[in-house]
Amino acid sequence: MNLKLLVKRFIFGIAIGLFVAMICWSYSAYFLVSISLFQGILGCLLLAISCGLVAAISDPDTLLDNFPFL
Repeated sequence: MNLKLLVKRFIFGIAIGLFVAMICWSYSAYFLVSISLFQGILGCLLLAISCGLVAAISDPDTLLDNFPFL
């Protein structure tokens, strides 16, 4: 596999993971659930890295085929 493509997928997965984590964190503030700064940053990083790894390891066509609603 091309290393450049792998890095692009990983960075794209991290961006998506950070976006989802920020949305979850903003909803926790909206619903008045107090999440500490450390817990929020750690959760965002873990979600971003896991999304990056999933995007880097798997093929995008395989990912889209696994969604039942598409």
